[in-house]
Amino acid sequence: MRRLWHAVIFHAMGQQSKSKAKRKTSAWYQRHANDPHVKRAQAEGLRSRAAFKLTEILDKHQLTVKRNAVIVDLGCAPGSWCMELAQRVGDDGLVVGVDLLEMQPVSRVSFIQGDFTEAKTLAVVKDAVGERRVDMVVSDMAPEMSGNKLVDQALTIGLNDETLSFAVNHLREGGNLLLKTFMGEGFDAFRREMNGWFAAVKIVKPAASRKTSSEIYLLGTGFRRPLPNQE
Repeated sequence: MRRLWHAVIFHAMGQQSKSKAKRKTSAWYQRHANDPHVKRAQAEGLRSRAAFKLTEILDKHQLTVKRNAVIVDLGCAPGSWCMELAQRVGDDGLVVGVDLLEMQPVSRVSFIQGDFTEAKTLAVVKDAVGERRVDMVVSDMAPEMSGNKLVDQALTIGLNDETLSFAVNHLREGGNLLLKTFMGEGFDAFRREMNGWFAAVKIVKPAASRKTSSEIYLLGTGFRRPLPNQE
C-alpha cells in the first residue's frame, strides 16, 4: 500500500500546480469573511477558526486534558490549537508545536520549526519532551493540494501514515491521537491500521468544520502496544 502512495507522490512532485493563494477565488474570500466561526475567532482574539474544531472534539468526546499533560501538535501553525491546549495543560504541562512554517510565539508552548519526519527535528522534539511520555498527539495538517483528487488523497494518506508513526513512537500507554484526513482511496486501510494501535477509533466531523469541506478527523483513544509474540 505505501509503495503505491509513494509512487503517486513522486509523480505529483513533477507536476505543475497553482499555489494555494492563486487557487482561492474572490467567492472563497467572501465565504471566509462571512463565516460565523471566522468572525467569532476574530472577536475572541484567536488565530484561526480551527480552534473551535479542537474544542468541540475534546468536549464532545469527553477527552479530559490534565493540567500536567504533555501534548505534541504537528503542523501547528498558525497556533490556534497550541493556544487552546496550553490553557488546558497549565503551567505544569507541556505543549510542543512542530511546523515547517514559522509561528508567532504562544505562551507556554515550545515551538520547533522543522519537518517532523526528519531525524534532526525528531531529536529536538525528544529533547523538548525529555523523560516524559506524550499524552496526546494532535494534527490539523493537510498537504498542499494540487487539485488532482488521486494525488491529493495519496498525499493525505502518506501524511497520515507519518503522523501515526510519530504517535506510535511517542505516546504513552493509554494516550490519544487526533488527526485530520479525507475519505477516499486508502482511508479504510489506514483506519484499520489505527485500529490495531488504539482501543477505539472514531470518525468525527465537528460543526466548526465547513459543510462544503470534505475533511474529517480520526480520533484514536487508548493507545496500546502489541504484546510480544509468545513462543
